[in-house]
Amino acid sequence: MKNLFYILLLVTLLFSCQKEIEIDLPDVEQTVVVEATVENGFPPIVILTKSQGYFDVFDTNSIIDMFIGDAEVFLSDGDNEFKLDFGFSFRNGLPVPSYSTSNTNAIGQFGKNYTLNIYHQGDTVTATTQIPMPVEIDSLWFNAYEAYDSLGLIWANFEDPDTVGNCYRWFAKRINTYRYNYDAPHDNVVGTPKDNRFIAPIGSSTDDKLFNGLKFDFVLPRGEDGVIEGPDDEGLEEAFFKRGDTVVIKSTSTTYPVYLYVRAMENAAASNGSIFSSSGNLPYNVKGDGIGMFYGYGATYDTVICE
Repeated sequence: MKNLFYILLLVTLLFSCQKEIEIDLPDVEQTVVVEATVENGFPPIVILTKSQGYFDVFDTNSIIDMFIGDAEVFLSDGDNEFKLDFGFSFRNGLPVPSYSTSNTNAIGQFGKNYTLNIYHQGDTVTATTQIPMPVEIDSLWFNAYEAYDSLGLIWANFEDPDTVGNCYRWFAKRINTYRYNYDAPHDNVVGTPKDNRFIAPIGSSTDDKLFNGLKFDFVLPRGEDGVIEGPDDEGLEEAFFKRGDTVVIKSTSTTYPVYLYVRAMENAAASNGSIFSSSGNLPYNVKGDGIGMFYGYGATYDTVICE
C-alpha cells in the first residue's frame, strides 16, 4: 500500500511540474530561388521566388508574395545577350509569373551553351547550362496487361551512343480528351484534355553508366500530375495508360548537373516522411546569392496511340 502511495505521489508531482516554454524562432534570411529552363524550339522561361522558412505561414497571399517581379534577368547564348521581361507563362497548366522574351533569336538551339545572370536588390545570381543534341527513341508501343483489361504501359526501344556521360529524361502527355463524366468532383470533365502538360514519372532521369553503347527496351510508366488531378489519377489507374489514349512522348537529352538534381528531387519525393531517408542539400547549378536549377533540354517528340 505504501508503494502505491509513493507511485501516485510521483505521478502527481510529474504532471504538476509542467511549464510552458515559448521558443523565439529567428527570422529566416530569404534567398533568391531560381527555376529556369531553356529548350530547343522554345523561348527561355525563368521563375524567381523567395525562399520561405519552415514555420512561415503558407497561404494564397504568401504564395503570391513569394514571386520576384522586380529583378533584372539576362540570358546569353555565347553570341548574343537577351534581356528577359517579367510577365506570365503557363506552368502545370496554370499561368505563373516568370521572365521570358518574344525575341525569336533567343529560342533554344541544339548544341548551344547558355548563361543566366540575375540581379535583384544587390544580389547577383548566375547559372550555366547546355542544350545537348538529342538521341531519338527508335520505336514505341503500348503493352496492355491482361489482368487489368484496358490498362498498360508504354515501352520504348532505345540505343545509347558509345560515349560515356549521356544523360536523359523522359516525359509523357495524353492529348486525348475524356469521353464521359465521372462521379464528383470529376462530373464535368467530358471534352477536356487528360493532361495539361508533359509529366515526368518518378525515375524519369538517368545517365548511361549502366548501358553505355547498348540497345535495349525499357518501360515508360505514367507520371502523376500532382497539381491538377483527373479521374484517371486515382486508384489502380493512376500509374497506367489506357486503351484509347493518344500519348506524346517527349524524350530529352540533358546535362549531368540536371540529371543529379532531378535524381535527388525524385529520391526526396519518393522517401518523403520516411525515418530512413537521408537529408542534405540539393545539387544546384545556380551560383552566387541564390539557389535553384537552370535546366537545359534537347528534346524530340513521338506519338503513341494505345491500342
